[in-house]
Amino acid sequence: MTNDLQKVKDLLKTRGCSDRTTTNYISCINRFKNYYNTKEVKLDTLTENDILEYLKINCINVGFSAATINVNRAAIKYYYLVNFNIDFNKTLLPSCKVKSRFPKLITKKEFLNIINSENNIKHRIWLLLGYGSGLRISEVASLKVSDILSNEHKIRVIGKGNKERYAPLPNVTLKFLRLYWLQNKNKITSDYLFPGIYNKTKNSCISSFTIKEAFQKIKENNNLDDSITFHTLRHSFATEYIKSGGDIWELRSLLGHSSINSTMVYLHMAEDFSKVASPLDGVTNV
Repeated sequence: MTNDLQKVKDLLKTRGCSDRTTTNYISCINRFKNYYNTKEVKLDTLTENDILEYLKINCINVGFSAATINVNRAAIKYYYLVNFNIDFNKTLLPSCKVKSRFPKLITKKEFLNIINSENNIKHRIWLLLGYGSGLRISEVASLKVSDILSNEHKIRVIGKGNKERYAPLPNVTLKFLRLYWLQNKNKITSDYLFPGIYNKTKNSCISSFTIKEAFQKIKENNNLDDSITFHTLRHSFATEYIKSGGDIWELRSLLGHSSINSTMVYLHMAEDFSKVASPLDGVTNV
């Protein structure tokens, strides 16, 4: 890794950014640098217009989502600030407006159908941790054996920004975790509950991509819509929690949200509109 990228990586680590964020930033910056290296252009001479042109050609025109374009923009801006002390003007280099849409959900019945069709115990546990505890895919991958607090029925989770929280541990998840442990305790030589496959000599966990691939196969086997992702399990957990009478502030803590605004969306998603008053209530002859 070149010195300029190492500097970015070190500062992101110092800020407490996750490995995923760091990897995404370095990847975005690498693509940007390679694009201009072929043009033999000095990076410190580029302006906001040049960055916009790059984003248009390499992100917007190829159909990247607004969120992905914004990540590329943020990574490039951070690279310039760290290495050239250049802070691009936000007005001249604006972010894309992300469309606000409610996330997809799956019902409890649909989830039970999915998990009952899955024979791999490890895959079952991943599904249960997402739907029954509201964990992100990266949080599932990085769980340590010591994070499972079975006596207290809770899971210690290290989430975004290395923030620590606790998530519920339902009995059904605990049952499968114990069975998984009995079958694999002699094979697990690292601190992680799901150790890395290709790096047995190193104390490492599996990658989120491994879980993502497994979930993709589960989707295909159950004919699930393409819009369903592993994160859908987390959304469904939160919505069902509110439906069952859970407190929004407690949910914020369970999900590890920094802002209550991120949690408030589940209030609307959990609302029963059959009970909402309408001027057409009582009208039968139309």
